[in-house]
Amino acid sequence: MKLTDFIVEEAIITEIKATEKEAVIREMVCSLRDSQKIHSKDVENIIKSLIKREELGSTGIGKGVAVPHTKHDCIKKIMGTIARSTNGVDFNALDGEPVYLFFLLLSPNDSAGAHLAALERISTVIRDNDFRRFLREANGKNGMVEILREVDGIQV
Repeated sequence: MKLTDFIVEEAIITEIKATEKEAVIREMVCSLRDSQKIHSKDVENIIKSLIKREELGSTGIGKGVAVPHTKHDCIKKIMGTIARSTNGVDFNALDGEPVYLFFLLLSPNDSAGAHLAALERISTVIRDNDFRRFLREANGKNGMVEILREVDGIQV
């Protein structure tokens, strides 16, 4: 699975305004709504589901990255977005450090395999120090999309 298979380019946030965990999640979900990938009526339920997942354990996995994710019955096709924070956000990351890159993943309830494949793909690319640095330093949304395509092996 490629990042570009499920990351909604129009929903990428080059500089997230939120400075707290729940607000980051809300802003990212609203970005998917604004890109017409989820319905306005489902926003609050999706946010609740993501926060419930965070209560099980932070998705701030360390090295400046968080991967909030959930499965939800209103989601028909696996999708996600990326947000970036220049100053970092306290996301209760496992290493106690601020988070600068957020990968939001939403999947249908019946998509366990695809959900895990997408999480595995995210996990693989974020282990690469250069990928994280390049994504943080990318010039705007187009620069971020170019990096995603490059890591997926798509000619840019």
